[in-house]
Amino acid sequence: MEPTVDRPTAPQVTAADIRTLMDSSAELPVLYINYGPGDDGGTEAELDVWAAGLVHQPDIVLTRATALDLLGEEPNSETIAAFLPKVQKSVDQMISDRGM
Repeated sequence: MEPTVDRPTAPQVTAADIRTLMDSSAELPVLYINYGPGDDGGTEAELDVWAAGLVHQPDIVLTRATALDLLGEEPNSETIAAFLPKVQKSVDQMISDRGM
């Protein structure tokens, strides 16, 4: 699906995003899609980590609690790499649904 003003390009989920989530000192941290104005006047999307209580619920991709349940306390690089496609699928779906 092509990006539009209301539906930006989906950001790519990286191992660094998952590590940032798991290492965050925020209260109940979540990985979420942060929407902001793009250079072209449309909407830009990027991934960020912040406290769940300060994030709009529909923008949350993954909570640290869920990541810990699925990956364990100290996942290795291979475990995280194998998990990335699942998270990316969620991000892609969230972006696809935006503006509909």
